[in-house]
Amino acid sequence: GGEAGRPAQVFQHARAAQVIIAAARQRGNPMLSCVRSTLVEFVDGLVPDYLAGPDIAVCFISLKFQRLHPDYLKRRIQALGARHRVRVLLCRVDLEHPEDQLGMVTLEAFHADISLLLAWTDAEAAAYLETLHRHQNKSAEALMAKLPQGDRRARLADVLTTVKGVNRTDASTIIDRFGSLKNIAAAAE
Repeated sequence: GGEAGRPAQVFQHARAAQVIIAAARQRGNPMLSCVRSTLVEFVDGLVPDYLAGPDIAVCFISLKFQRLHPDYLKRRIQALGARHRVRVLLCRVDLEHPEDQLGMVTLEAFHADISLLLAWTDAEAAAYLETLHRHQNKSAEALMAKLPQGDRRARLADVLTTVKGVNRTDASTIIDRFGSLKNIAAAAE
């Protein structure tokens, strides 16, 4: 047990290689009704929201929840720490105008050095969770899309055009103005 009636904090689980381990607080998450390819087992005191493998921790946030509880995500990521080889923030985009909340979630993920996956439906969120579980023994490089090798400008343009609404011309203008991703991230406008 933990302190005064609270369950001990759990970061690992012996069955995480066979099933998706879910924190008891995730009971009722509609995404879980879409998980079909593996079993989900609930555990009291689990610090990550999900273990998709022995060393794959997943925190889950919906933008509606983020809007109501703006400090929650930061506390959850801090509690998670850096114990797991792979740390993922699975974000359910469930607002009609998600820009403000999505900006905050993106910054939290960036500053915490945690990978961010965005899902626009419960089925998509479940598919990400199942994929992380299914590929738990593969390297991150095997799962990531391959960025073209070559000059930094071309690679930065490829990154920028993954943003909805940013075309090659926009990317070129942005690169001309700011020069690097670091400068873009630090920009006030």
